[in-house]
Amino acid sequence: MNKDFLEQLAACAALAPSADNCQPWRMRAAGDALELHYVSRHPETNVFGPDSHATLLSIGGLAENIDAALAANGVRGQWEWSAAGTQPYGRLQLAGTAPARFAAPAGAGVRHTNRLPFRTDALAPDLAARAASEREGAQRVVLLQDGAARKALVKLVRLSSEARFCNRDLHRWLFGSLRKTPQEVDSGDGLDVATLGLPPGGEALMALMSSWKRMETLNRIGAYKFLAMTEVGLISAAPALLCVVGSGAGRDSVDAGRLLTRVWTQLNAAGAAVQPYYVVSDQINRLHDGSLAAGFDARIGAVEGEMRCLLGLAPGEMLHMILRVGYPKGTPARSRRLPLDQVFVSAP
Repeated sequence: MNKDFLEQLAACAALAPSADNCQPWRMRAAGDALELHYVSRHPETNVFGPDSHATLLSIGGLAENIDAALAANGVRGQWEWSAAGTQPYGRLQLAGTAPARFAAPAGAGVRHTNRLPFRTDALAPDLAARAASEREGAQRVVLLQDGAARKALVKLVRLSSEARFCNRDLHRWLFGSLRKTPQEVDSGDGLDVATLGLPPGGEALMALMSSWKRMETLNRIGAYKFLAMTEVGLISAAPALLCVVGSGAGRDSVDAGRLLTRVWTQLNAAGAAVQPYYVVSDQINRLHDGSLAAGFDARIGAVEGEMRCLLGLAPGEMLHMILRVGYPKGTPARSRRLPLDQVFVSAP
């Protein structure tokens, strides 16, 4: 398999979603194989390690984009996945000859996050039905369009956001991820503030929040509750909420990342707008690993119980991601990506 094909395959893969656009991956080519590895881009603020749920979702997104590119080019490949806790996550053995010209799959290039307001009209029935029918292994989709069900899930997002705004580590992660100056944006990772769709006064509020010492003081007078209410303004008005759910054991989270990326790509390709909300999953994960902000264990425990009932989860199933879905009112700024030489290397 020639180097040019592998480079273009990696470039397509790297359009996958990741937590706050952290891109925690490096792809390594060795002969006719491509390996997926973990990289911590900003270890001083990073909160998602190699085996974290958020990272595994991202690795699944890489694999989904790679498979879409292989299909577009008529190239076969066989995945071999490592045991949990070992690197690389997976190794793709390619077979056959690369085409003379690489055909980039249309979907990977159109998938994006839209944090702007959406229209309120319902999703087209055929689009909603297709999204709800998607599966990947033990992973599935729950689509909420009923007003009462959406309202119940929004409440869980709000309660989870309250806990997040009181967590020092997540505060450091968020503000370490923001990119404001042209030089910072050109770096290619993190959150360009232009992609956030901030309302008038939003940048001033972000500046006020940027100091954790100041944030702690504001939280004593209930700022975290106010911020959580602002967080759910857009999701409250969404005509549909799509939840990726299923088993979270072992490599199942990678499969969830595949499903998440596939459905998100399909929705964008059909003209729908999408914004991910990870906060409920993240706070429940933190409840179980002991990294919640102090004083929130009982509240997030209640969130987990209500969420399981609302989404009809079976024992062993979890919520992987919530997507706010609708039709766009405006065109958002698009996230950048790291240069290819930072996410792809060839073995000598």
